[in-house]
Amino acid sequence: MSQSREMLPRESLLWIFAAQFAALLPQFALLPLWIVCAWAFAVYWRLEVYRGRRDLPGRTVKLLAVALAVGGLALSYRRWFALEPMVALLAVSFTLKNLELVSRRDAFLSLLLAYFVAATLFVFEQTIPHAFYGAVCVVLITAALAAQQGSSSASPRRALGLSLRLLAQAVPLMLLLFIVMPRLGPLWAVPQNTDGASTGISDSMSPGDFAQLSKSDKPALRIAFDGPVPPPEQRYWRGLVYSDFDGRRWSQGFGVDPREGGRVSWGPPQQPLPAVGPRYRYRVIQEPTRNRWLFAMARPHSDTDGVGETSDDRLLKKAPVYNRFAYEVRTWPRETLGAAPDLSDFERRRNLQLPGGGNPRTRAWARELRAENPDTEEISRRVLQFYNQSFVYTLKPPALGADSVDEFLFESQQGFCEHFAGSYVFAMRAAGVPARVVAGYQGGEWVAQEEYLLVREYDAHAWAEIWIPGRGWRRVDPTAAVSPERIRDGLRSAAAEEFMQDSLLPLHRVSVLNRLRLQWDMINYRWYQSVVSFDSDRQRGLLQRILGEVSPLRIALFIAVPLGAALLCVLSWLWWSGRGRRLPPASRLYRKFCRRLARAGIERRPGEAPRDFARRVRAEKPHLGPMAERITAAFEKAAYCEDQEAEKQLRRLLRQWRVAGGWW
Repeated sequence: MSQSREMLPRESLLWIFAAQFAALLPQFALLPLWIVCAWAFAVYWRLEVYRGRRDLPGRTVKLLAVALAVGGLALSYRRWFALEPMVALLAVSFTLKNLELVSRRDAFLSLLLAYFVAATLFVFEQTIPHAFYGAVCVVLITAALAAQQGSSSASPRRALGLSLRLLAQAVPLMLLLFIVMPRLGPLWAVPQNTDGASTGISDSMSPGDFAQLSKSDKPALRIAFDGPVPPPEQRYWRGLVYSDFDGRRWSQGFGVDPREGGRVSWGPPQQPLPAVGPRYRYRVIQEPTRNRWLFAMARPHSDTDGVGETSDDRLLKKAPVYNRFAYEVRTWPRETLGAAPDLSDFERRRNLQLPGGGNPRTRAWARELRAENPDTEEISRRVLQFYNQSFVYTLKPPALGADSVDEFLFESQQGFCEHFAGSYVFAMRAAGVPARVVAGYQGGEWVAQEEYLLVREYDAHAWAEIWIPGRGWRRVDPTAAVSPERIRDGLRSAAAEEFMQDSLLPLHRVSVLNRLRLQWDMINYRWYQSVVSFDSDRQRGLLQRILGEVSPLRIALFIAVPLGAALLCVLSWLWWSGRGRRLPPASRLYRKFCRRLARAGIERRPGEAPRDFARRVRAEKPHLGPMAERITAAFEKAAYCEDQEAEKQLRRLLRQWRVAGGWW
């Protein structure tokens, strides 16, 4: 009998597979195809066993399946101690467990694994839709656990109802623990696959790269300011510096990336902070990029843990940005830094580097400019003046050949920001001026309702910096000389006809959809601010607002009072529900009669019938017998015959007897 109680109820099998499918569904796009197919085949096999068409696999088949699964994982993933292979291992455990799903213990273990797999969903994404889907998964898995009790518990209404009631009871405790539990850092800060495709700006730039980014309206940054907001022409969010040029592609070059010897200050800033206060203070929420670089205005400093400052005025994170990441930044104007030190020989050579050959017309033109006037700012002014004459800003420039700079400057004269920045830096270097390309984002859309700046992928931009003796690096944006509206009003205004032209549906031109999209972004912003980025600092501030002073005693009271109130409500509900159904009027009146007789010394025995009790009253108290018999007869008619007149008679008899008082 005990063994039959441990067997898995057949009607609960579909619940288990539904819970597994819900937990695995978001991972199907990330898992190798063979794992998805293996899980589906294992489910099919177990359903065939359920129908009596097949037998459960034997020991040899199970061992072979385990060996194939381990071999498949070893071939699919190059390293084991990372996030993706661990999730794949959980999915494989589902698959193998389905081959021996026989008892309630097997089902319990499988559903516990389902909770873990559902939790891994938040390792990759913490958005509102993912949170909602995670809650649905928990409801289904809990319903599957409830369905293991037997046939009646497996009905959808009963299983889902019990699951929802249990989770609803857990919500208050969950919220309380969310507020008071120490913040130990995100549990999802684990190694992830760095080979996946990154989004946004890359570590190199060639003609056409930024034009491709202009086709994406995905959010890249959300920036909230503590104080003044910079005007549009100052919103340059630098992330990368390209100093190496091979004739076609700009890249960071040796000595920039920390993995290749680049210097990063993870503690105090490398350069002393000026005495004058920062011009801007702001908090950046950066979307995941799978890269380490962060975005900020020039001369930044951040006190956020894990964020360092490079020697070329950039911010860098110790680990790649796999999830949304928030960091605080202070920015100083470069003119407050005082006299800049001389450029080192290494930095000068790096920022004057050009290929051995190619683009002869640009080289000759730059030498002429320097011969006419060797002043750095005058050379820059002449180059920008040349751009301002006849160049066209376009998202669809013509293709360029081997001498790409010559063809752009003297033939096509049509291009996007990378064409202008790259050709400008090449010309300045050819004229003997240290220069470099800077990549990041420019501009952004101000969201007045929540007071933050929304920067999208199509705001990606490239500009230049030149070295001026005694003043240091200064920003020069050659795109502004050709299309100032791009800097002032953004890409949508500068390229109105070409903007998002390749979209299947021009939804960006529908004002209602644009407003809805902005509203949705504001909701996501609030979600991240309130939930995802609820760190120890925010927790401390919230507790101080609630408690006034954060102390162990006050925190204990803050936990104990709601829990005590909740426990009192539960006990009250149990007491009230334990009272049972309200008795009919006739039964309540007869109970009153029995209580009065008990006070007179005659107590009704448990299970004693009313007529037997009346006979015992006559025997023990003869003077009470006639009235007891009349009351009993009226009760029987009212209770069993539903005689309303008998109920009225019973009420009159009790009232008369109370008035007479002879039986006391």
